[in-house]
Amino acid sequence: MTYLPAAFKALWHELPFLVAAGVLVCTASGLVVLLNPGLSPLSFLLGAVLLGPTWAAVTATTDSVVRDDRGGVVLLLRNLRRHALPGLEVAVVPAVITAFALLNWQLYAGPVFAIPLAVSGCASVLALLASCYAFSLRVTAGLRGKTLWLAALQLVARAPLVPLGIAALVFVALLLGTSVSASLLLLAPGPVALFASAGTWTEKHALHR
Repeated sequence: MTYLPAAFKALWHELPFLVAAGVLVCTASGLVVLLNPGLSPLSFLLGAVLLGPTWAAVTATTDSVVRDDRGGVVLLLRNLRRHALPGLEVAVVPAVITAFALLNWQLYAGPVFAIPLAVSGCASVLALLASCYAFSLRVTAGLRGKTLWLAALQLVARAPLVPLGIAALVFVALLLGTSVSASLLLLAPGPVALFASAGTWTEKHALHR
């Protein structure tokens, strides 16, 4: 079973929700850039606090869209209140690991630091890829803690192209938003979340078939 047709259908039928999702995510991202511009350990931690709850709400809504054909701006706002804490719980894991990797990079002073830098770098990549699945598994499937991240990593091992594809979408959106028009960034978060939800539930369904 694939949920991709529902995601493509929602690109038109859920347009108000997609716009609202873009506004919420871009506002949270803008606050991170305003408070702590550039890539630093603090910016990732701040991103977890501001973006984690927002992305959880968007993901919960796109999960509902692709699974139950039920979305809308009202549901998004309800999910923002309901899933703020679970979103923070998920976001803080890759944020802390990536912040630690950046800190190791800043402190790098020779071969003796190469091992912790390599380990933290690999761990941050895995955590970021797994987070593509982890938000849906937390807010919709109700998994948490070690069970959540083991399930997310299992899906990464099974279908790495899904999070890599999502990462590619994010990169293209950022590229277009910075080189063509910043307004294009408002259109990116909703579709990215839709395809992340569709990929997550397609692979989870295939895994348990």
